[in-house]
Amino acid sequence: MKMRFIPTSVHGAVDHVVGPALVLAPTLLRLGRTSPEGLTARTVGGVEAFYSNLTDYEMSLKNVVPMKVHLALDAVGGATLALVPQLTGARKRGKKHWLPHLAIGAMEIGMAAFTKTEPPRPAERRANTVKKLAKTALKAKLVKDVAKALT
Repeated sequence: MKMRFIPTSVHGAVDHVVGPALVLAPTLLRLGRTSPEGLTARTVGGVEAFYSNLTDYEMSLKNVVPMKVHLALDAVGGATLALVPQLTGARKRGKKHWLPHLAIGAMEIGMAAFTKTEPPRPAERRANTVKKLAKTALKAKLVKDVAKALT
């Protein structure tokens, strides 16, 4: 069984939602501007949004950061999110101060562990697109033939 099954394109799409969401979450949850859990979420989200746009995968603006480095940074960011509220005592102030951090942190670590380490290269992407188009054309011909046989 392959351990890394999440395509880099899916990981990239998740990154482009989670980074900005982490920046906005403390405001939406009404966490203190200077609280450790608020600062952590904003910082991790901002840093992740930045390096996601520089990672060597389909969803980035510039392919500078290797995918393996990106995944390591995601794992560190996830661990930071999960641990800071626990280590600072924020958990004593209620679930909104630690539960979202733990959930997103665990998701970040899981995504880092299960995402493929190499994006498909352009030639490979084109070949996959051609294969998909050929299959679709074959299915369309089959449907046409079946429809013709039924009439």
